[in-house]
Amino acid sequence: MKITLKNIGMLDSAEFEVGDLTLICGENNTGKTYATYSFYGFLDFMRNMQDAYSSRFTPIVRDADVEPIPIFLDERNEFYLTYFEIKEKLEKYILKRRNDYLEPHLSSDLAIKRDECYNSFIDIKIDLSIEKIKNILQNIIDSKEYSREFAIDIMCEEQALRFKVISVLNFNGLREKAECVYFLFDLMLRDLFFKPFILSAERTGAAMFQKDLDFKNLAEYDMIKKMSNGERLHFFALQDKMQERKRGYPKPVGDNIDFIRDIQSISKRKSMFSRQKNKKLFSLLGQILGGEYKTTNFNIYFKPKDSKKNLSMEIASSSVRALLMLNYYILHIAQPNQILMIDEPELNLHPKNQILVARLLVLLVNAGVKVFITTHSDYIVREFSNCIMLNNLKDSQIATLQDYTKELRLESSKVKAYIAENKKGKNVLDSIKIDSKQGIFMKTFDEPIDTQNENQGLIFEEVLKSENLNE
Repeated sequence: MKITLKNIGMLDSAEFEVGDLTLICGENNTGKTYATYSFYGFLDFMRNMQDAYSSRFTPIVRDADVEPIPIFLDERNEFYLTYFEIKEKLEKYILKRRNDYLEPHLSSDLAIKRDECYNSFIDIKIDLSIEKIKNILQNIIDSKEYSREFAIDIMCEEQALRFKVISVLNFNGLREKAECVYFLFDLMLRDLFFKPFILSAERTGAAMFQKDLDFKNLAEYDMIKKMSNGERLHFFALQDKMQERKRGYPKPVGDNIDFIRDIQSISKRKSMFSRQKNKKLFSLLGQILGGEYKTTNFNIYFKPKDSKKNLSMEIASSSVRALLMLNYYILHIAQPNQILMIDEPELNLHPKNQILVARLLVLLVNAGVKVFITTHSDYIVREFSNCIMLNNLKDSQIATLQDYTKELRLESSKVKAYIAENKKGKNVLDSIKIDSKQGIFMKTFDEPIDTQNENQGLIFEEVLKSENLNE
């Protein structure tokens, strides 16, 4: 998946390819967060439509301006689409959805004025090969969830794929039964686009001040107040009121607050790691946390290791609040075809734990979760490099290293790295060299580190001079 962004907030131009691990570094105010938030919002928009509608087995009635897809049903209520027809129409469909996102959702997701997004642009290139399309349709065929809606057959004719929709059921209300192709496309987009989960840089505040920022309670309070004054309000006014209160925040921040508010019900779910009982992953997570979280109807608590005290988020350390959502994602949310996005994973962490978090993210990548981060941490980037370099060693060599296991190997081909920087007054994103033997060449940290070391040496020389003069 390749993304192009232009004129989005402080970011003037960016082109990046999403790897299994994608990292963006750079100085402050160069547009890293805008790249992350706009990419998250776009993915969420593409996915939410399918999750909201297709899970209810209901048709999606399209806008009048959508180009109709000519489908001809035969007497057995069947129709055919070749691979080339599906590819062409999917490309047009994705373009339409992309344009829908740019206006008006982008400005809302970034919490900026609509006219500030007037020249904003997002483009995406995605794999629509025969093999990819075939696998996606096969997933739909194999899914019991949609067996009531579609009966699809995949045939190979003259070395080209041909897709046959045998029957369409439970589509009451469609203008034409052939419109089910839109529904089919929605299902296909679920596999084409990763489902995003984000940890914003404001996640510590979301954990601590969730009660004060609870949009639902505030909206209900306003509704009750108006009703007590004799006003008659429609049920959906509550939802409108909630959205109105959330508009002042970027979407990732609002989504983090929603997550914290629903954390008790979330804690009852099981992630793919919990079902697999991934001991190495859980062991490393526990080492980073130094304790465990507990939720009740009224609060979220943290119990430090070897302690009998349960600390509420208000008095727990900032690192505990920063790691809260990552913990619940790993234990209760993570599933295949997801992308975990973290703005500054090093937030409030000691350098030792920053290194351990880097290893934790490598384990997630190797387990099948795509990871996308922005970071100012040299410790994290260097640890990624160490894991890349491990790939050059045999198991027996890794076994001699005290801090590493073979599970921490990271293939350099899985990693994409970029630097956000200001060039000639424009904030842009440039790719960074990654070498299989030396790791990631992220030079943005080299200059301040070298300067600080040099200054330390110069200051020490002056200290020695002062001591000699005093003698």
